[in-house]
Amino acid sequence: MELTSQDSETYSMGRKWLHRLLLWLCLLSFMMGVGLAYQHLDYKERVYQSAKSDLQNLTVEASKQIAVILEQAMQSADTLADGLTQAKVGNATMLASLKKMLASNPNYYGGTITFVPYGYTPEVKLYSAYYSKSGAKGELEFLQLADIYDYTAPEHDWYVTAMAEGNRWAEPYWDEAGKTYMTTYSAIFYATDPATGKQIPNGVVTVDISMSQIKNIIESLDIGASGFGALTTREGNYLYHPNYDYVQGRMNIRDVARQKNDADRLLIADKAAKGQAGILDHVSTTTGEASWLIFEPVPISGWSLQNTFIKNDLDIGVDLLRQQIIWVLISAMLFVASLSALLLKVNLGRPVRVWILTALVTLLLIVGVSTIWDLALTYHSSVKTLGVKVSDKATLRALMNNYQKTSETKHLSPPLFIPTGLYIDAIEFKGANDVLVSGRLWQKYSADYPAEQAKGVKFGRAISVKMEKIGSYAVETGEVLQWSFQAELRQPVDYSRYPLEIEQLDLQIIPLAMDQNIVLVPDLDAYKLSAATLLPGLDKDIFLPGWKLTEAFFVLRSSQKNTDFGIEQNFDQGTLPTLYYKIGVKRIFIDAFISNLTPLIVVAIVLFALVLLSKHVEIGRILSICVAVFFVVVFSHLDIRKHISAGEIFYLEYFFFVIYFTIILVPMDAIRLALGMRSNFFEYQDGLLAKAIYWPSILGVFFVITVLKFY
Repeated sequence: MELTSQDSETYSMGRKWLHRLLLWLCLLSFMMGVGLAYQHLDYKERVYQSAKSDLQNLTVEASKQIAVILEQAMQSADTLADGLTQAKVGNATMLASLKKMLASNPNYYGGTITFVPYGYTPEVKLYSAYYSKSGAKGELEFLQLADIYDYTAPEHDWYVTAMAEGNRWAEPYWDEAGKTYMTTYSAIFYATDPATGKQIPNGVVTVDISMSQIKNIIESLDIGASGFGALTTREGNYLYHPNYDYVQGRMNIRDVARQKNDADRLLIADKAAKGQAGILDHVSTTTGEASWLIFEPVPISGWSLQNTFIKNDLDIGVDLLRQQIIWVLISAMLFVASLSALLLKVNLGRPVRVWILTALVTLLLIVGVSTIWDLALTYHSSVKTLGVKVSDKATLRALMNNYQKTSETKHLSPPLFIPTGLYIDAIEFKGANDVLVSGRLWQKYSADYPAEQAKGVKFGRAISVKMEKIGSYAVETGEVLQWSFQAELRQPVDYSRYPLEIEQLDLQIIPLAMDQNIVLVPDLDAYKLSAATLLPGLDKDIFLPGWKLTEAFFVLRSSQKNTDFGIEQNFDQGTLPTLYYKIGVKRIFIDAFISNLTPLIVVAIVLFALVLLSKHVEIGRILSICVAVFFVVVFSHLDIRKHISAGEIFYLEYFFFVIYFTIILVPMDAIRLALGMRSNFFEYQDGLLAKAIYWPSILGVFFVITVLKFY
């Protein structure tokens, strides 16, 4: 169609206005994007800096606690060694002095006065008096180490190396006498050589610190549900790690770092050897999560305390962070699109440049939608859990003390705390909101648990439960009961985000003795790894089709019950904590998108081909093709609805509605041509604009829907 002079003038004015509009849009989006990005980074930096400072202080305080224990042990051993050297403590009183020293400090597990061969008396070759708190209720028991093993053998570092090098801390070791993993400080005492009159080493005084004491300090740190601590020697050998194999195997941090290709830990090993402290941004090779690695030297010993804190455990406004990033993303997309349009001079209407811009905008929208998907999975408000996550002993101890005090304040019966644990080896979705779990559950009952009270548990919100007692096992503090179980649980799964769901499946564990003040607490001692992202209590080989297991942890939450079930109770039902075991799951959305979006993508391509060829295809053929693809989309839509039980329109469903609308719009141009209706927009350069905006329009609607859904 040939343009009139009036049309040419109109197009010329339109091009100028379009150029100005693009220029203003480019400038405004750039300034808005910079401002929003600064605001987001400033907020995130303030939150992170505050968290870093708190965590560094926490690590410093923990290293000081460990140092105090070590310093006390050194002072005690040195004092007794000096007494032996100066003959203030003789053979007749040394055992009493050793026993008194060990009893004076609860952190001391044991200790010895060990003589060089024939140093005790000329008639006795080896003499090593050893007391350890291995008796009933931690009472001191006496052993003669020389009757158990030859302590002068090279493998006994606490004696051999100390005699060669002087006072020192030994590398941690398994002590056959004490039956525990420990580290020992050795202080040399001297005797006068009758021949020369000089002081010569006559033996060592040792103080043993059970590594369980150090372990308790590290595990009591409040470093988040997924965080964990580690302790290494100056040489880099692990003294403590949640993966106990590192300690038992006497593994070195450098060896572990090389195995896992962890450059950060290699760097820390070098810094720790120099007694340095610091903090590193890190991706944990243990959890796979973005984290901070905080390391601090332990004074005196040269050890290094290393805490890994997972950033996702930060108590920050995830909704605010997600919204800030979405605004930055929108600004960046507008800037890139408008700048590209200016550089390509699309206002001149040259077809090749228009199609290049179309491709760029299409790609930009795809990236934008994908970015918001990632944000929806990373900053998701549903990860907030009601109640208190219990993944460390400090949190558990605080909760128990708090409820104990509450009961005392209200003059209620004292609570009975029952450590409870479980191990799940199978999970299966039986329906949209029904989950079948099976595994093993155990409880530890103390010896003073009232015999008349029921033992065992039941699961809340369960359709059917099967429990079979495995056995009862006597332990030092009482007994452990074990059951195998299978339970079908009702779970409120929110499918409105399908296929970007992030859910928490939970098992509500309730004591059978509902008429007593019984509080079930997680048995953290039974788990080697308690960090939530390390999935404590879950079998590593669990397969849940379509889902990924992300975390597992215990929660204590105040009871929501508003009845006493008709039984008079001497405790506050409303404040009684209820134990939950939660399993975090995330939909493997790539599989869902590929299977569900493939028909839509194919249909969209077919419709685009019709748009390109609308003048060359009969209207009847266009309509028949549109009807055919309509049924393809409908059947695909119905198939998804069969498997998704959602009482509202879920996210992916909007994509189908957009394609339905597109199927209606595509034949409109053919109908317009058939009716002879003129349109400057559709007929400009043989329909260039109408064809060029096809993909940006569809993806633009997808982008807007995605923003509104996940904002």
